[in-house]
Amino acid sequence: MTLTTEQIAIIAKALSDPIRLRILDLVQAGYDQLSTSPPVACCIGGVCVCDIQDALDMAQSKVSYHLRELKQASLLHETKQGKWNFYSINMDTLQAFQRAIADRYVTDYEVVANGCCLPNAMISNKESRNGSPL
Repeated sequence: MTLTTEQIAIIAKALSDPIRLRILDLVQAGYDQLSTSPPVACCIGGVCVCDIQDALDMAQSKVSYHLRELKQASLLHETKQGKWNFYSINMDTLQAFQRAIADRYVTDYEVVANGCCLPNAMISNKESRNGSPL
């Protein structure tokens, strides 16, 4: 999966809110870490919205708003089981986001003579122009 610039921005915006990060933490932890059990048998790895609401001690409308933002960014899967909504992390989107950021901004660096760091590509270019390593 390759993300567009717009998709990267939507995901980054969704991840920029501390409440949404806390929701992702709760969903990732699952029922093994929560002090409750699911209301119905469903969705291995999913957490019910009611338990997210209880864990955050927040109004349902506020939790729903943040869940909607995370779903719009494709960071969560939603599964409905009767009247219950369960959420799980969309690992494909998280991994695509991680790759997109790394591809755009992470460069291999190497320490040069004066202790400063330069991207490996710049070191190779300077060596080829000067004929000797830095």
